Amino acid sequence: MLAGWMITVGAVVLTAAAGPVRVEHVEGHLRLDASLPYAVYGPGQPVEVALRVRNAGSGPVSITFTSGQHFDLVVRRPRGDEVWRWSHDKAFIQVFETVTLKPGDVLTYQMTWDQEDYQGRRVDSGSYQAIAVFTGHVGTRRDIKLPPLEVTIGAQ
Repeated sequence: MLAGWMITVGAVVLTAAAGPVRVEHVEGHLRLDASLPYAVYGPGQPVEVALRVRNAGSGPVSITFTSGQHFDLVVRRPRGDEVWRWSHDKAFIQVFETVTLKPGDVLTYQMTWDQEDYQGRRVDSGSYQAIAVFTGHVGTRRDIKLPPLEVTIGAQ
């Protein structure tokens, strides 16, 4: 296996290889990045996505949230079929909140996909795309989608 590890737990083999994976997006003075520790996961192994939002400018940046939701994670197949969304079974408080980031300040979020679809069934082995979404409003821009993180679920 390339640059990774393999652990056998009972009849389940957990693998991880070819990591980490990282994508970046710049929006004004904000530098957003999403990352995975690995590109390849064993069946049922939690896929943990980190989202970081950093003020890369020289002055403060104000971000407004219109609910308690600050981020989302969308998992889809490469052809575009949505498989799962982190927020699909959650309710969020409706409140306006403004956060001001000083230069260099960072907001960090963690999201986990348990390799299940909307019906709670384990997904098939194969390729998937995990798309981190930052739901803060920056000026007139909101719901900033980062480029897809490529994820492979290995065969059992």
